[in-house]
Amino acid sequence: MKIIGQAGRDSYLVQMSTDEIVKAAGYSSPYNDAWEKANGRREPIVGTEIGVNAAYSYHERVQSHQEAAAKSARTLRALADMIDGALPEVVIPLVDPDFAQVPLKGGDA
Repeated sequence: MKIIGQAGRDSYLVQMSTDEIVKAAGYSSPYNDAWEKANGRREPIVGTEIGVNAAYSYHERVQSHQEAAAKSARTLRALADMIDGALPEVVIPLVDPDFAQVPLKGGDA
């Protein structure tokens, strides 16, 4: 992006590539279906207003929660490891109630 002129006290004219415009709007590429749906076509349209602040704010919020998400993932991994460690190594099969029990030698069954 290149600033090529000033259009007012706090506004500027800029020269941007298609990819820069699409990314400023918060999309990954001009081939992104969501961009094409929002814009009406793949190429930027002269006169289109792009809410760069909204796209930036969204990405800033996502980034601000990144550490909390990583911490939650570590906690879940630790809990899964605890559960794995607490399970017995040998699995005792369920007894079928219709299965005939064999009496033990010298005792009652």
